[in-house]
Amino acid sequence: MKIRTRTRLILVTTLIIFLIVLSFITQAIILQSFGIIEKQETTSHVQRFISQLNNEIETVAATCHDWADRDETAAIFTNPGGEQDPSRLFQSVSMKDLGIDYIIVYNASGNRVFSETISRNGNTIEDAPLELDTIVHDSILPEGFSGGVSGRRGISSINNDPVILVGYPVLYGNPSNSTAGTLVMARLLDSERISDIDTMLQLDATLLPYNPKTADGVLSADEWTKAKGGAIIIRQADENHLDGFAIITGIENEPSFFLLKIETNRPVYQEVQRSILIVAAAIIILSIAFLVAVQLLLQGFILAPLNELDNGMKSIGRSGDLTLRIPEKGDEEIVSLIHSLNHMLGQIQQQQDELHDLLEEIEQQRDDLRDAREALAERNRDLEELNRKANLYLDIYLDAITYEILNAIMGLRGYAELFRHTAQDSERIFADKIIALAKKSDDVIRNIETISRIYKNPSEIKAVDLASIIKKEMQSRPGIRLIMENCNRTVLANDMLGVVFDNLFSNSLKFGGMDTEITVTAREVPEGLLEISVSDTGPGIPGAMKPLVFDRFMQDSRKRSSYGLGLHIVKMLIESYGGKVWADDRIPGDRQSGTAIRFTLRLA
Repeated sequence: MKIRTRTRLILVTTLIIFLIVLSFITQAIILQSFGIIEKQETTSHVQRFISQLNNEIETVAATCHDWADRDETAAIFTNPGGEQDPSRLFQSVSMKDLGIDYIIVYNASGNRVFSETISRNGNTIEDAPLELDTIVHDSILPEGFSGGVSGRRGISSINNDPVILVGYPVLYGNPSNSTAGTLVMARLLDSERISDIDTMLQLDATLLPYNPKTADGVLSADEWTKAKGGAIIIRQADENHLDGFAIITGIENEPSFFLLKIETNRPVYQEVQRSILIVAAAIIILSIAFLVAVQLLLQGFILAPLNELDNGMKSIGRSGDLTLRIPEKGDEEIVSLIHSLNHMLGQIQQQQDELHDLLEEIEQQRDDLRDAREALAERNRDLEELNRKANLYLDIYLDAITYEILNAIMGLRGYAELFRHTAQDSERIFADKIIALAKKSDDVIRNIETISRIYKNPSEIKAVDLASIIKKEMQSRPGIRLIMENCNRTVLANDMLGVVFDNLFSNSLKFGGMDTEITVTAREVPEGLLEISVSDTGPGIPGAMKPLVFDRFMQDSRKRSSYGLGLHIVKMLIESYGGKVWADDRIPGDRQSGTAIRFTLRLA
């Protein structure tokens, strides 16, 4: 990527990050602060409406208390049927001016004795709604309170319209006398009166009966719990309005609830948003102008000299002429950079000359090495030919000597056996010794043949039956005392595995005699191997000799080892099968109890 392009990307990225941070600060701090102020304002509106509602209740309460204390009201009970007519007492014009919509008078037993409804136009309608009786008996005249609860006031609802109810007792003469009855006055808070309160307070409020089970989620369960406890809930209706909610408890002993909702406009918030957009647009324009100015300055003072430097380096690269140099001009940093590059070009040119001389020297050494390799290859071919001839002569010599010695020994053994049949007892002893020596020599020569066969013509490794090979070697030795345990296994070896058991059985009988008991056992060990033990009850092997018995004709401190080539052949064969062999005591730690030769083979 070019520096010009990278510089532009950095500037644009910086501008974008700046705008994002500015937007975040605006949203998180400025708008949030105005939001808090508006929530406080909405809370204040709710509190003002509730305060005005309480004033309305107290106004009705003062009116009811004033009329309950009048003698004219008491005369309804003290002079029944007299000149005092309740309808003349509670004149509709006066009640209308006082804002009273319903008047109900109860006697001391709680029965209605008078009621009327004052319409908005000042007309009087006999009787008040019977629904008010239920509310009054559930609040102002509860059961068990003779004469009612003095000064009980609050809000209830009639036909889904809120209504203020107040009740005061009517007494005989003075407060110490018995209660004659109860006067109840009510003011209906219909939409017109709520609108009057809104106009007076400059609010937009709604007061309705509220049932949380059928309110279609106006308040959530958490909001309902908080509002029921007296909290004011503020919620954003949209970008231009906030809604404030409060719960007002009804007058009933088992209370009803009223939801007060006040909608508050957000003119300041909208104006702030518009101002922020204007500021953001101005910042974007200024940022673009700044970006252009910085780009021009960078192009004139930094990017142009760097571009000349880049073109000079490309020219040197295309021509391959390291003698060329870049003109040193521009600001101090650029001049320093060009000077360093020119100095580096001089060093590269010098190193290139040295490298050229070194390559010529290496080429000469490579030619010398190729000549030496050809001479060495010729010498190796001569040595291989000499080695082949030596092995050929050695094989012919070994086969001839082995054949001739074996024939001579067989002849000597035949003559000795013939002489033994015709010799006297004293002479027969010498004949037996000659036969034994001939047999020993025969075994040595056959072992040499076996070693030669292992080296020259190794058999292919394959799966063989262990038990059948052991039985074959048993059959070649009639009368041998041999026990097999867990030997019905298949291992990886070849037909020469029988030579291993032949040599091991021969050694056991040679050193322990024909009465020696031989035991062959097998057990599985890790890594897919089978450990085979050939143990006997012979004299055992000394501890110092155990590691040496598999070497060819190893000598101890007194004489040549008697184990000869047999165990060495065993080691050669076992290792060619991928196993290992070692000597051990039949009973660990007890050398006198006999010998155990153990070796491992791979399971097929």
